[in-house]
Amino acid sequence: MALINCPECKNEVSNKAEKCPKCAYPINPSKPITKKVIMEAGEKSSEGLFLKTLNTGCFVLILIITFILTFIIFSS
Repeated sequence: MALINCPECKNEVSNKAEKCPKCAYPINPSKPITKKVIMEAGEKSSEGLFLKTLNTGCFVLILIITFILTFIIFSS
């Protein structure tokens, strides 16, 4: 067992450890590193404000269209 420095927080960690005990950065994961694993380690989302706003805007637009269609169908 060798001690290595965590790439994220520079804490000494065993090379057999799955993740750093201090910051939870994946050191030697049992599964491949994916965006979800990195997100669990505390990294912020790369999705920008524009995409978050776009998602909300689409949801609101769908609600408005559904409301209008429902109103037209039941008012006939």
